Amino acid sequence: MEALELAKKVIATNLQLEQDRLEADTAILGNFPQFNSLTIVGVIGSIEDELDCVIDDEDITTDIFTTVGDLAEFIESLSN
Repeated sequence: MEALELAKKVIATNLQLEQDRLEADTAILGNFPQFNSLTIVGVIGSIEDELDCVIDDEDITTDIFTTVGDLAEFIESLSN
């Protein structure tokens, strides 16, 4: 699955949104009131499940949750 599509999927699933509402430039932090620390845990867990990997805690920063595209770039970096 392409990184952007995976980013959209995990955000949509964890925020219970329609995936077609999300684009690469869609802001995450500050845009969805229900996006909180529990959501971050859910998003990270979903990515780990999808990619069969473990994400180190120190790799999780607010920068990766600025936009859907930023999350996609983070996901892509996990594949390298």
